[in-house]
Amino acid sequence: MNDQLSIGIVRHLNSLILGEKRTIWISLPTSYSQAQFAKSRYPVVYVLDGDANFATVSAMTKQLSIRNGNTEFPEMIVVGILNTDRERDFSPTKSVFQTYGKLAPDVKTGGGERFTAFMEKELMGYIDNNYPTAPYRILIGHSLGGLATANVLVNHTHLFNGYILIDPSMWWDNRSFLSDIKKTLAQSTFSNTGVYLGIANNLPADVDTSALRRDTAMSTFHTRSIFLFKDALLKNKQNGLRFSYRFYPTEPHMSAPLITIYDGLHYLLDFYTMPTGWVGDFFNPENRQNTAKLFTQHYNTVSTKMGYKVLPSESLINNYAGTALGSGMPEKALPLYELNVINYPGSYGAYESLGDFYEHQKDVKHAIASYRKSLALKATRQVRHKLHILLNK
Repeated sequence: MNDQLSIGIVRHLNSLILGEKRTIWISLPTSYSQAQFAKSRYPVVYVLDGDANFATVSAMTKQLSIRNGNTEFPEMIVVGILNTDRERDFSPTKSVFQTYGKLAPDVKTGGGERFTAFMEKELMGYIDNNYPTAPYRILIGHSLGGLATANVLVNHTHLFNGYILIDPSMWWDNRSFLSDIKKTLAQSTFSNTGVYLGIANNLPADVDTSALRRDTAMSTFHTRSIFLFKDALLKNKQNGLRFSYRFYPTEPHMSAPLITIYDGLHYLLDFYTMPTGWVGDFFNPENRQNTAKLFTQHYNTVSTKMGYKVLPSESLINNYAGTALGSGMPEKALPLYELNVINYPGSYGAYESLGDFYEHQKDVKHAIASYRKSLALKATRQVRHKLHILLNK
């Protein structure tokens, strides 16, 4: 008996670009293993410092995506990238500068571009070739990982649709890289890209945010650098970048990831949630609105925001159709069952569920036709049994 819980799978990639073996952790959505439903494609979240942040992100995306029947947040694949040489991979330029002195001579730096090339040309290809991914990606980085995320944002923007930066080390190289970023933000154009920045409270007790800009102590250099980065993001609204941030007064550097990731995911995907009040309308027997049309309109909007065709999952629609039928509202259930057949014409489960609806309504003719279509797609014993009973009544 296996008495262990698993939150993901481990894979190893031999990177030619980095010249070493890299370990990644992968968390797959719950519906990935539900064989009775049509397979979906999933957005992908890439998490730097995977050994520290993977469990947080994978648990959070699962919890958010099951609330209200998967109408608030999409199911997502989460990929955690474990470290081998953190300073080398996350630093965009070579530097010995540190806020608390010089780096040791044996510390390697400036490998950020090679690490980005590894993500783009090896890791993403591996994930896309082995899992049902959608062309929507989010990158999450904390501290030096936030610095690496900032580098990808401004210099390789096309790789991701959304970025979450958690108290990033914008002081790197005595702010020379930050100066380059400011120029890029002013000169570049960003399309369909969202950024969320979380700033931790690392300030001494006698310094608040209003006094921060006047402070010159090295103890505030890290936070002052982040505020300068924030100012540049806010200043250059002409570049089209969608941006929000928050300063967390009760969260120091190491506790900031949890709340920043939560807020960042909500910000980047705020368009995914169904309109306010729709659940009440759905279960109101006096509301005759076509619920299938409501789902279709909403997911058309989601598709526009995410840049590819997004369909409500078969399991989501099936659940709401079943609830409507069980609540004595077959007129609301039928359009939903039919919507699944339209969206997933190759799904034997969609036709089986439609057949179950007609059988429940004593419409033997249409139930038989639906079960036969299901069997034509996949000859399951369960549907054969249902059809046999109807044919021999």
